Amino acid sequence: MSDPTRFWRRGVWIGLLVLLLSLLSLAPYLTSSTEVVRMRHALLLSDSNNGGFNWTPANLPADFLLEGVPPYPLFVEVVSSLGLEEMPSDWERALAISRHLLGSNPVLSGGAIQSDLLDTYRRIVGNGEGYCGDFVRVFLGLAIAAGIPVRAWAFSFDGFGGHGHILAEIWNRQLGRWQLVDIYNNYYFVGVQGVPLSALEVRRAMLEEPALLQFEPLHPGARPGYAIESKARDYYRRGLHEWLMVWGNNVFSYDRALLVRALGPFSRSLEQLGGIAQGVYPGIRILAEPDNQAQVDAIHRVRCHLLLVGAVALVALLALLVSLAGWWRARRGLTLRSER
Repeated sequence: MSDPTRFWRRGVWIGLLVLLLSLLSLAPYLTSSTEVVRMRHALLLSDSNNGGFNWTPANLPADFLLEGVPPYPLFVEVVSSLGLEEMPSDWERALAISRHLLGSNPVLSGGAIQSDLLDTYRRIVGNGEGYCGDFVRVFLGLAIAAGIPVRAWAFSFDGFGGHGHILAEIWNRQLGRWQLVDIYNNYYFVGVQGVPLSALEVRRAMLEEPALLQFEPLHPGARPGYAIESKARDYYRRGLHEWLMVWGNNVFSYDRALLVRALGPFSRSLEQLGGIAQGVYPGIRILAEPDNQAQVDAIHRVRCHLLLVGAVALVALLALLVSLAGWWRARRGLTLRSER
């Protein structure tokens, strides 16, 4: 008499093997934090249509994750203490926020904080900690609390992985234009007319007329991003062909999301995965051009790989559960027959 459990037992082992092999195929993306970011970027990839960057707050894209919840009371208090409401322009407000973050501690030690928004703010102004992502998140939160429309740009040096930089951009309501703020590096950028430029204008100037682009400090008394300006220019130049926009500014709703709060104490990566699952982690939109077509194609291949792994792993997991249930029923049937 054949063993009725053999078929199901084989199904269990095959399901386990397929599930394990599919997950092991992700190993190259788990070798470093920069590769984890590449995997995250691939998951969050949105349409790379260049026309999608010229919007204003008056014609906001429908899929942009605009902040819709009230800011934390602490951020409202900071905005009030800085006297931002009394200032005549959004640019002056942006400078005041920048100088508050850059100048509250005599020493800026750097280093990623990787914590919630409130803790990140306190550690920036209290201890001088924080990396570019930390400064930008807090800057966005304070700008939103002050009523300033704001968004974020980033660029990378490694094919849209984690080796790169992030910047903030405000919408100056008085001038009706975007203006770029590199809060972490303590820079803003002006052209021949002396007006602070937008991200796209800065990038165009770096490509076409770099000698006419001027770097100005947000906080004259704080440390510059680079002691030698030519090194700063080289830094931005290396990332010119890997620009992307963060497709949302919802720093408060992300911070308050259930899965983010539940998983944050265990792992930053798990927290971000929870944010993606809950739909509160903003996507990214790549500024595609002929010079970065190879990098764009590569990140799309990573996305296809991740989607394929997810589909295969889901099928393998379902097959494993069905096989386990069949194995259990078959063993129970054998046990009942042997007891008769």
